[in-house]
Amino acid sequence: MTGTERQRPVAVRALIVAGGFLLLAVGAALMVLPGPGIPVAAAGLGLLALEFAWARRLRDWLLARAARVAPAGRRNRIAVGVASGVSAIAAFVAVTIWGIPGL
Repeated sequence: MTGTERQRPVAVRALIVAGGFLLLAVGAALMVLPGPGIPVAAAGLGLLALEFAWARRLRDWLLARAARVAPAGRRNRIAVGVASGVSAIAAFVAVTIWGIPGL
């Protein structure tokens, strides 16, 4: 730990580490199950990065890769937002008209 980092009580450090590993495990499970696996895993790495240098490096690597696939310009972000909104509305209309199969 460097001199610029704040000293935390052992109980707080234990909670940070336990929460980080828990979020990391849930994020890994959500990679194969339906759910937001990557953001949950990134949140776990964010917590672990408070205590571990390896988690900080892995988090930085993950965020750099995420920045490469994110829409670059404002027009692209607007287009992705509009496409997401139209898709959500279309899904709502389809469920309203045809219902959910099996129910």
